[in-house]
Amino acid sequence: MKNQKTKNNTETSKILQKPPTQLTEQDTEKLQNIEINTPEYYQLINKANQLTRNQFNNQGEVYGQIGINIKPCPEKCQFCNLAEDYTPFTENHELTPNQVVKKAIKFEQQGVNAIFLMTTADYPFQKYIEIAEKVRQNISPKLPLVANIGDFNQKQAQKLVETGFQGAYHVHRLREGEDTDINPQKRIKTLKAIKNSELDLSYCVEPIGNEHTPQEITKEIYRGIEYNAVNHACMWRQPPKKGPKSNTQRITQQKLAKTIAITRLTTNNTIDAMGVHEPTLIPLIAGANQIYAETGPNPRDTQKDTSKGRGYTPKQARQLLKKAGHKPLKGPTKVFKFKQKIKT
Repeated sequence: MKNQKTKNNTETSKILQKPPTQLTEQDTEKLQNIEINTPEYYQLINKANQLTRNQFNNQGEVYGQIGINIKPCPEKCQFCNLAEDYTPFTENHELTPNQVVKKAIKFEQQGVNAIFLMTTADYPFQKYIEIAEKVRQNISPKLPLVANIGDFNQKQAQKLVETGFQGAYHVHRLREGEDTDINPQKRIKTLKAIKNSELDLSYCVEPIGNEHTPQEITKEIYRGIEYNAVNHACMWRQPPKKGPKSNTQRITQQKLAKTIAITRLTTNNTIDAMGVHEPTLIPLIAGANQIYAETGPNPRDTQKDTSKGRGYTPKQARQLLKKAGHKPLKGPTKVFKFKQKIKT
């Protein structure tokens, strides 16, 4: 057993000597066998940390995410507090368009670098577009908008672009189709629609639990690269209040940091920001430089407004970036590009 452990350590040390451009999918998988608090662990996070600080000039970013609605969701994701079979919410709750606009204006005034608009998977697309149009009209034309919604097709991707979105957050979650009622191919079709549009992709390995294997995590790291993610990330699973995942243990910051570091080295210079969710300190010295401030409904919270629960304010998010030695970016992010002139 000791000989095998020594062999594994030697093997991972050799992998860590490679330039990120030479890492293979097999290397990414093997790096996940590194144990916490070993010399190889600290070598790993240090290498990812230096890569991020050099590439992004020690700069950190805060994106503001606005949740729009609470509704028992038919997709039944086992890690979500809105899954219809076990949601603690007994009534629907939805922000009015004016409330969403006010939150977006406030986020801009508080200095977020991009705004994400999030809904449940079954939220009506046209209704979402109408809200987004009002948001776009009331914030700076230079501040990127990113959509975080259910699956959509190529025509709808183009509609998002025309409405004034620069990006979309979309993910094939870990164990999609097993821990969710969503056909994995629906997620893939949406990722293809984003790739074939002018939208930039924000991707994430999520929601990570202790049961997920190196193979599963590696697959999602590379899926983000395959679909040209400009912003990659890793997110732990916050156990929901009810349901089959409610009694699971959340992974540690150290384990999340390890996955962040491996993702960061694997993505290398293909991305323009490396996110971690939820905001935590150790991952921010392991290759991450981007976190979220949040307001409104949120699937990881049991509060109607996550800013009164798990969500960070922009000020708190910037303070955390500073603690980790990142300089918070002032003004709009350059991660999500403006490829089409916004209609005024």
